[in-house]
Amino acid sequence: MKKLMKLSFLIGMIAVLSLSACKKDEPEPTPDPPATNQFEVFKAYLIDNNLDLTNVLDGWITTAEAIHGELDNVYVIDIRSAEDYAAGHIPGAVNSTLGDVLTAAANSGGKPIIVACYSGQTAGHAVTALRLSGYADAKVLKWGMCSWGEATAGSWQNNTGNTGDGNANWIKPPNPATNVDFGDPTLETSAEGGAAILAERVAALLSGGMNKIPNGDVLGTPADYFINNFWIEDDQIHYGHIDGAYKIKPLTLAGGEYKFIDPEETVVTYCWTGQTSSMVTAYLKVLGYDTKSLLFGTNSMIYDALETHKWSDSQIMGYDYETSVEPHEGFADLKAYLLANDMDVTQLLDGWITTAEVLYTNMEDGDDANDFYVIDIRSAEDFTAGHIAGAVNTTLGGILATAGGADDHPIIVACYTGQTAGHAVTALRLSGYPTAKVLKWGMSSWNEATAGSWQNNIGDAAVGNSNWTPAPGSLATNVDFGDPSFETTVEGGANILAERVQLMIGGMNKITNADVLAAPGDFFINNFWGPDDVTHYGHISGAYRIKPLTLAEGEYKNLDPEATVVTYCWTGQTSSMVTAYLKVIGYDSKSLLFGTNGMIHSNLETHKWSDDEIKNFPLVTK
Repeated sequence: MKKLMKLSFLIGMIAVLSLSACKKDEPEPTPDPPATNQFEVFKAYLIDNNLDLTNVLDGWITTAEAIHGELDNVYVIDIRSAEDYAAGHIPGAVNSTLGDVLTAAANSGGKPIIVACYSGQTAGHAVTALRLSGYADAKVLKWGMCSWGEATAGSWQNNTGNTGDGNANWIKPPNPATNVDFGDPTLETSAEGGAAILAERVAALLSGGMNKIPNGDVLGTPADYFINNFWIEDDQIHYGHIDGAYKIKPLTLAGGEYKFIDPEETVVTYCWTGQTSSMVTAYLKVLGYDTKSLLFGTNSMIYDALETHKWSDSQIMGYDYETSVEPHEGFADLKAYLLANDMDVTQLLDGWITTAEVLYTNMEDGDDANDFYVIDIRSAEDFTAGHIAGAVNTTLGGILATAGGADDHPIIVACYTGQTAGHAVTALRLSGYPTAKVLKWGMSSWNEATAGSWQNNIGDAAVGNSNWTPAPGSLATNVDFGDPSFETTVEGGANILAERVQLMIGGMNKITNADVLAAPGDFFINNFWGPDDVTHYGHISGAYRIKPLTLAEGEYKNLDPEATVVTYCWTGQTSSMVTAYLKVIGYDSKSLLFGTNGMIHSNLETHKWSDDEIKNFPLVTK
C-alpha cells in the first residue's frame, strides 16, 4: 500500500468554506463520522517537518515601517471587510477573508506574505494557517492597519483599558497555578497520514473564524476556563496575572509542555496585545484543543500599568492609503491570461481522464515514486464505508486545499460517477495542477459496492420524446453572440482566475435530462459531439453543435452569454469539464447529468455504461 506524501501546499483553501461534495443523485452531505485518535501521528508529522509551535513563532511578525519601502517586494493580504478594504488599504494589497487566505496566498508569486487585519489579532490565525501550509515566511502586520494610518487606527484606539485594575480576579503579587500533566488531546479523524490530517485541521481552523474571547468574560468567571498567561516568569512577577492562570511558556510538542494544557477545558491564552496569543490559539486549535485568544491582551486589562508592549499614538505611521478599484469588466484580462498560459479549453481537455485499471496497476507496481494522489470527493459517510486505499476525502469546495498534500505526485479525483470530479479537475488544472485527472466512471467503476450511481441512472428518457430530433438531426445554425461578461474588483489575470475558480467550485453546475427535455427552448443547448455522431443518433431539439470550442479561435462566441448554456456529451463527464470552464469565463452554464447514457442508453453503441466497467478492485474502510 502506497504511503501518502508530505504536505506542500501550493494553494489554499480557501475553499475550505464550501461544503459541496460529489453526490450520488446529489444528496445532502453527511457530517464526518467519528474516527480514530490520530494525535500521535499528527504530532510526529509536525515535529518531523519543523512545524512545532516554536518554529511557527520564529519571526512571525513585522512592522509597518519595515514594509512601507518594500511594497513592491511583498504580497500583502488584507483580511478586513470588503467595505473597509475599499475605503482605504495598503497600496497593492489584495482583499480576502480569513477563510480564503490560502487561496489568496496562491497568487503571491513567491513574495513574502504579510497579513493585515484591524489590530494584528485575526491575522495571527491566518499566518498560523499559512505557515503550516508551506508559506514559512508569512508574517503578521504588527498592530494591524491601526499602525498604517490615523484613518484605520480605531480598533486599537478604542480598545485599550484597565478592566483588570482593582478587579478581584486580577492577582498581584502572582500566585500562578501549578502545572499538571493532563496528557494528550484527542484528535479524531478519518484522514490518513500527517499531511492529510494537517490539511483537514487547517481547513477547520480557517472555516471556524477567529477563536476569541473578551476580557470581561474571563475576568468575570476565570474558573470557567483553563487560562494560560503566555509571558516569561519575570513579567508575571512584575505585573501579576488573572486569578487561577497557569504559565506555560515555552509551549512545545517536542518538549512535551503541551501536556500541561487541559484538553477537557476551554483554553484561554493571553499575552500583551492578543497578537501572539492569536498565533498560539490557532496552533492549539489545529492540535485539537477548544481554545480562545483573549482580545487585546493585557493592553485591555492593565494598560496604564504597562511599561512595554504597549499601544500608543506613536505606533501610527501616517502612511498613504490606496482605495479599491470600482468593479470592472474581467473577461478580456482573463481570456488573455488563459491563452498566454496554455489554458484554453482544448489544452484543459488534453489527457484529463484515466481508468480504474490504470490507477490499480499503478498502486500495485511496487514503485512509490510514481504514486497517484487520490482525492475522493464523495460524502464522508460513503468514503468511510469504502474507498480506494490511500485516498484522502474532501469536498468539491475543499479540492484546492487538499491538493496541497499531493507534493509532486499526479492527482486523480474520484467521485460517484466521474461527473462532479470534472469540476474538481478543471479547478485543479486551472490552479497549477495541469496533470490532474478524473477517475473515469468515478467509484462506480472501482467496485460493485460503489457502482450504484451509474447502475441506477442509465435510461432512455429521450427515446420517443417529441423533443429529441431523430437521426440524421437538424442542428441550429451557429451564431456569433460575442463575448461573455462578468465584473470583478481584482486586478490581473491570475487574480481574476483565482476568484473565478473559487466561484465555480461553490457547487456542481448541473441539470437533469427531464428538465431539459421538457422545455429545451428554455436553454442554449450544446451537443458536444462530432458531426458524425449527431447524424447517427440525432440530438435534443434546438441544440447547437459547438466543437471545437476554444478561446484562441473564437468558437466560444457561438455560445449565447445571455442564456443558460447546457452542455451534454455521452456520459456527463466531458460536459462537466466544459461546463466548469464556461462557468469560470463568465457563462451561466450547466452540465446535463449522465449525458446521453441517461437519454438513449439502449441505442448507444459506444461510450456506454455497462457492467463490464465494474472492475471489483478492493475497497478499504479506514
